[in-house]
Amino acid sequence: MDDGRVRRAGLIVNPRSGKSSGKGLALAEKLKSAPRVLVRVLDDFASLSTQLDDMAMAGVTDLFISSGDGTVHAIQTELAERRPFQRLPRLALLPHGTTNMTAADLGFRRRGLDAQADFLETLPSAELRDRPTVRVINPADGRPRHGMCVGTGASAEATLFIQRMFNSKGHKGGWPIFATVGGMALRAMFTSPAAGDTSRIDRPYDIAVEAEGRPISAGPHLLMLATTLDKLVLNMRPFWGGKAGGPIRLTVVSYPLASVMRWLLPMMYGSEDRSVPPGAISVATSSLAVWSKTSFVLDGEFFFAPENEPLRVETGPVFSYVCG
Repeated sequence: MDDGRVRRAGLIVNPRSGKSSGKGLALAEKLKSAPRVLVRVLDDFASLSTQLDDMAMAGVTDLFISSGDGTVHAIQTELAERRPFQRLPRLALLPHGTTNMTAADLGFRRRGLDAQADFLETLPSAELRDRPTVRVINPADGRPRHGMCVGTGASAEATLFIQRMFNSKGHKGGWPIFATVGGMALRAMFTSPAAGDTSRIDRPYDIAVEAEGRPISAGPHLLMLATTLDKLVLNMRPFWGGKAGGPIRLTVVSYPLASVMRWLLPMMYGSEDRSVPPGAISVATSSLAVWSKTSFVLDGEFFFAPENEPLRVETGPVFSYVCG
């Protein structure tokens, strides 16, 4: 729905996203003479604040982002925490990066560069989806963050493995995730990790979770994840039980998981009323607290909880996403 503002598009391109695929720079080149489109190339993240200030001063209402998940969450954090815009701009996510989990759910659907350029110049009516961020309040470095999916345990370790083994070599898309999850599941079916074996992703992690002050689970877990997305990469929906409790879908899976072969696919792709194994819990909430000594990952960025405190997560501001 149009909010009545005179619309103007802005485009931020991270040229290093997607291992320099060139799509964002090609789009910027097509728009270099478009008088109503403000284009900025993000050569250095230190310039992000200045570029967003330029967008706000120029009256940009629709901000197109050519990047992967990391740049998107950096921009969401700037917009939500520093508030350079009087009103939050609508976001359009162009999936030009190595990892595009957020764009898989909320991304701009027009794929051709000519169609994207035409849309930025004309800004026709479009489908919008509203979604709040996940706001990480108190990471150890003291910098609050906004993103769409936060996790710890195997979810963080698997992301790190994928970045090192696949993304760093230019592999992108869903197949590195499929290969990692599939390999982890096969290994878990036949052998359990030895005590203290940190080479295994499918190992126990000491995690405790509360949702709005209510204890959810504590002890050895395989993973915890919390998201406001409706689906993750590969169309996975590892949450169930409905949305009545809040916009954040929280899932914890205890360790060990009974019968990986039986439960892996139902937990990733089942319905809201699916059957799940003992120790797999999913709730909807507006806030949570997580105790874990393992690193956390938020849309591809890693950090730790503060010492001797839980990591606190809450519902962030609602952004509107232009889907095309």
